[in-house]
Amino acid sequence: MNKAILMGRLTADPEIRYTANEKPVAHFSIAVDRPTKDGEKSVDFINCVAWEGLAKVCGEWLKKGRLVAIEGRIQVRKYQDKAGKSQTWTEIVAKNLQILEWSKKEKAAK
Repeated sequence: MNKAILMGRLTADPEIRYTANEKPVAHFSIAVDRPTKDGEKSVDFINCVAWEGLAKVCGEWLKKGRLVAIEGRIQVRKYQDKAGKSQTWTEIVAKNLQILEWSKKEKAAK
């Protein structure tokens, strides 16, 4: 089973791109709080990707600082950088996304 459920804040606005087949894809990262052994908080920065309809939602509604919950799977990709070194990229492929916090202006418009 490969399932991840995370809650955190966007570190920047999502970056929306389109594949050669015109499929939208959204790339973004979230800051997830993690308690440490000494009771302090640490933060993990998690890369995320969303495809097609969910990517469109991300582009329209997600902004830096917005609190979201994401359900998806962990994906690990390997590639070679420009120097020819082997690199690994880990990200969450989002299947579901829930916005947990709206701005005052957006709440008033609802």
